[in-house]
Formats: sequence, C-alpha cells, structure tokens
Amino acid sequence: MTSPSSPAPRPPAPGGPRRWHEQRWIIDSVLRTDGLEWDQPRIAYTLRPMGLDGNTDFQLALGRINKFSDLVPVFRDLADRRRGLGEKALAAGRTVTAREHFFHAAVLYSTAEWSIWKTTPELIALDDAKNAAYATYATLADHHVERVEIPFGDGFLPAWYHRPVGAGDEPLPLLLSCGGMDQAKELNVSMYGDKFLERGFSILAFDGPGQGEAPIRGVDFTPTAWIDAGEALFGWARDRADVDAEQIVGYGLSFGSYWMTQIAASQPTMRGAAVGLVCHEPGGHGIFEAASPSFKARFMWMSGLEEDEAAFDEMVTHLDLRDQVSGMTVPWLVVAGDADELSPVEHSYELARLAGGPSPLLVYAQGRHALSFPTPSVVAGPNWFAYAADWLLDRLAGIPATDTFDYVTSTGAVEHRTHPKETH
Repeated sequence: MTSPSSPAPRPPAPGGPRRWHEQRWIIDSVLRTDGLEWDQPRIAYTLRPMGLDGNTDFQLALGRINKFSDLVPVFRDLADRRRGLGEKALAAGRTVTAREHFFHAAVLYSTAEWSIWKTTPELIALDDAKNAAYATYATLADHHVERVEIPFGDGFLPAWYHRPVGAGDEPLPLLLSCGGMDQAKELNVSMYGDKFLERGFSILAFDGPGQGEAPIRGVDFTPTAWIDAGEALFGWARDRADVDAEQIVGYGLSFGSYWMTQIAASQPTMRGAAVGLVCHEPGGHGIFEAASPSFKARFMWMSGLEEDEAAFDEMVTHLDLRDQVSGMTVPWLVVAGDADELSPVEHSYELARLAGGPSPLLVYAQGRHALSFPTPSVVAGPNWFAYAADWLLDRLAGIPATDTFDYVTSTGAVEHRTHPKETH
C-alpha cells in the first residue's frame, strides 16, 4: 500500500519516442503554419501516382487540417468520398471514371493510415478499406494488376503485380519496386503513364518487412529482414512463367534506398539496382534524432518497438550498409540531392566508393531529400525517374555500367565529376 508520503505511481509512458511527446505542441504549431508538408513533401510524392486530379483532394485536406489529430479523420473522409463516387460511376457503367476514383480512394486510405503508429482496429479497418479499393481498381485498370501474397516466415509480403498495357503471358523483365517508410506499395506505380510500365517492365510493387501493410499483418522490420525478403521475392519470380527470372532489377526510394541495397547485395543475379532519395547514414542519426520525431515514431512501430525506445536505439546501431556493399557486384545507381537533410550525401559517396561493382551517381545541386520542386536543379535537370528507368533498361540490354558521377547544376546542366572511387 502506498504511504501518504510516497509519490503516486506514474502511469505507463505512452508509446513512441520521447521527443514526439515532448514536442507535440511544436508539431501542431508547425503543421498549422507549414501545412501537410511540415516534415516532408507528402503531397508531391502522393500526387505522383495519382496525377493532377488528386489536387482537389489535397486542397480539401489543407482547408480542414489544423493539428496532427486531424490527419486520420480528414483523409478517411476524403477516401470514403472517392469510394462513394467510384461506386456511383460503376453503377452508371462509367468504368474509366470508376477506375480513377477507386485508385484515388486507395491512396487516400493509405495516407490516412500513415499517422497511426500502433496496430489498432482503426488501422486494420483503414488498411482493409485501402485493399478493397485498390482491388476494385485492379479489375478496372488499363493493364493487368494482380494481388500477390508472398510467403514470409509465419506471414506474407503483400504486393501488387503489374504488367504493361497490351502484354500477354510472355515472360517480361521484372522491376522489384519499393518505397520508403511512408510510401506503401499502392503509391509505387502510377495510374497512367508509369515510366517503368511504359518501357516494358513488369512491376512487383511490394511492402517489405515493417513497411506499409506488412507490419499490420505481423511482419516487422529487423536489420536483416530485407535480406530474407529478397530471397522470398526472387523465389516468387522464379516460380512465375510470365517473369523472365534472368532479367530482374530493383528500384527503391527513401528508406527503400537502404532496403533495395540490402537485396542487391545479397542477390548477385540482379541485373541492376537504382536507389534514390537516400537513407544511407549509418545508425540514421539525421532521420531519427535530428529530423521531425514523426520519422522515429513511425519506424519504432514498423520494428514492433513502439513501446521501447531504448531497444529501438540499440537496434538502429546495426543499420550500416558498408560491409554489405563492399561485396556487392550488382550495378548500383544512386540518385540523391547534395543537401539531403535526412541523410548527408557524404554517406552515399562513401558507399559508392566501397561498392564492389559499378556505382554511378546522379546528384542534384541543393537537392533536399525528396528531390522535389521548386529546387532549380530538379526542375531544369534530367527527370530522375526517366534517368533511372533508362539506366535499368541499359542493364537489361547488357550494356556495362561504369563508375560515373553526373552532377546537375542549378541551371540543369550536367557536369561529369570525379567518382569517389577515383579520389582514394
């Protein structure tokens, strides 16, 4: 029994990092002044697969969101609205209109999920709604879209398998595509004009361990889980008659730049890997301790450690690609900004220097993590999506990769600089 002079027992600490709770008032204040993109340009990367029609949804969101707790209900309402419009269009026989509404609904449900960092009934319901909307889109899409669940441990890796417009059953080259900690598989392939589908790739857009849908279904992140995931993905590809298992390449963005590198380093038959918007800093101090605490809060949940910050802090000390890339022979393209605020570009230069195979670089002057507008080098320089897609096509064509360093200046001009391997 507690004596009158004893302090009352403290309630359990809430989940997530200490900074998230201590700085919550700052987050709400910055969100009111900077809008939805206080920690990253989420509107830009979400509109990329949706197209300009998605602007209406985000304009509605901007007018209704004033604090962090508004994110879920507002985006859920917007997703429900799109789903309702899709159902009406489908009932009227307007299948193209319905296709677009259901695609937008799926992306908006995914956006609503982003700010829930515990596996709650609400999160599961939102993910189920997202899957249902995307599955309806898949039946209406202008190309083949197929739900895939790849066995992994006691669970599965969820994915959508896309084939280009007009493709039959013939084996096609395969792009393994993953986003980062905030980009679920539904955002990896554009509804129209996807730069990889247009170039003849089939695409497996997947959520790896800890990412998107996977942790909701019990598959958490660990420092080595993506190496095992690579083996599972390649095993799936080898079993598909409509995949050319000798022509597999990889594409990973943001934290996907780390994960796809792990896959490339452990799957030497991969023909090439292009990674961008880098997360290459050993231990991730910039993203987990210096950036908005929303990054750390989400990654703690992704790792199943949302209640144990000390265990998470110890775990991330094992995030280091240097030993893995030293034995990597797969050609490895890195696309980055030289002012990346989440992972200083020097860490990517070091990995390019250590890489056992060709490691070309495409770097944008003053480019921040997301390489988005209005950075002059990004606006005026090469489209980095197209650059990466064409580079991967060259790998499939058997054209040898070389250790180049293309630096895009603020005028859009491309300077050929000395590669890090040549400076040591």
